[in-house]
Amino acid sequence: MIRPSSFGYNEDTSKDNFFQSKVDNMNDNEIHLAAIYEFENMCSILRENGINIIVCENEKNKNLSDDVFPNNWISFHKDKYVIHSMYAKSRRKEKNISFIETLNNNGFNYSLLNDYTKYEECDVFLEGTGSVVLDRKNKVAYCAISKRSDFNLFEKFCKDIGYSPITFTSYDSNGGIVYHTNVMMSIGDDFILVCLDSITDKVERKRVKGSIEITGRNIIEINLKQMECFAGNLLQLGEKGNKIIVISQLAFSSLTTNQKQILSSESKILNIPIPIIQKCGGGSVRCMIAELI
Repeated sequence: MIRPSSFGYNEDTSKDNFFQSKVDNMNDNEIHLAAIYEFENMCSILRENGINIIVCENEKNKNLSDDVFPNNWISFHKDKYVIHSMYAKSRRKEKNISFIETLNNNGFNYSLLNDYTKYEECDVFLEGTGSVVLDRKNKVAYCAISKRSDFNLFEKFCKDIGYSPITFTSYDSNGGIVYHTNVMMSIGDDFILVCLDSITDKVERKRVKGSIEITGRNIIEINLKQMECFAGNLLQLGEKGNKIIVISQLAFSSLTTNQKQILSSESKILNIPIPIIQKCGGGSVRCMIAELI
């Protein structure tokens, strides 16, 4: 996880992020301090529940408004990592390879699998586990195609990590293209949560539904309103005997009793308040975690 160094509203990313909006009653410093408080509180809650966190931080003078969302520039695959191609020029400075040394000094042994940074020069992007939701057990990768998630680069990524690709297009309630797959879909050991309503093409929807049905996992369908409350942006952490589902307070409150019961059948649910990070940054708790495999 990356402690927010200069958190704030990013005009650059707001162009295609329906989930992002300005906080009118707070100045820039107040927004930054609120984001730090929310981040530290989230870290404390995770640690109290047995989740090991390695926190890194960038220099404040880099003016990185979105570095609290590390899963967009890096993803981890066993003992390898991939550096991703990012849509917003203002976010590309978030890439910090010195963090790998920090991880390796904490008991990991990661080496580079591939660096897609060169694709930024061609306006071709794939923003990590924001753009891609991985079924690690069955080696299937899902990608909602958008400005930030290029079809061909996704296919290359799947080939590089040995996964089967499934693509589709996802739309919000205003008919806009959903910018990241991980706001409409999440995959855990025992469940798949997905907003099939956002996939308007019947052939694509049938293909996605068929793919998730054959996994044998519990399927939780959320609606567009729940998706827009970040209900799709959750993450299951931990191991058998201590599985934790991390979800924002806003997202948790949007779920039905039945949906909560399915999620909690094998996991403890931690609903964490991050209102400023969600509203101003347009991302939620899953975006704040680069999961280490």
